[in-house]
Amino acid sequence: MKKVIFLILILALGYYAFFMRDDKVDVNTNDNTTGETFRPDPSNATFAFDEGPITLSQGRSESDNEEVSILDDRAFGDINADGKEDSVILLARSGGGSGVFVYAAAYVSGPVNYKGTNAVFLGDRIAPQSISIANGAVTVRFLDRRDDEPYAAEPTVPTAKVFVYQGGELVEK
Repeated sequence: MKKVIFLILILALGYYAFFMRDDKVDVNTNDNTTGETFRPDPSNATFAFDEGPITLSQGRSESDNEEVSILDDRAFGDINADGKEDSVILLARSGGGSGVFVYAAAYVSGPVNYKGTNAVFLGDRIAPQSISIANGAVTVRFLDRRDDEPYAAEPTVPTAKVFVYQGGELVEK
């Protein structure tokens, strides 16, 4: 009888350890108990570049000859019309050369969790000014150079690009 009780106890502890454990999976939930607005955090998301996907860890990705990091500019709003807040960010990508390539990307809500989109190239050594979301459209404002200016010249030409989320990607409008 003691063996049966001991076996049941072991099975119960095993069940509890397996099914009730905290996997520490980063699931974005809208816990609004503090009254604060939920802001999706793309710091550990994967974004699709032309050469393949890049996964960030704490807002950065480093390989042998390349670094990708999230810039400070961000915007929050609903870009996929599902009623949930999404995030749009700028990513800086640099490697062995002198260029710093800037991309726009989104972190979009889905049926279960959030997912990074494609990264859309904005320019080399540009000066980001702002990102905004209005009526599902993303506007990125930055300073660029004239076509006849070298990349070493300071960007002074105000430029804006507008993107929408279509077919799972950010596309220029």
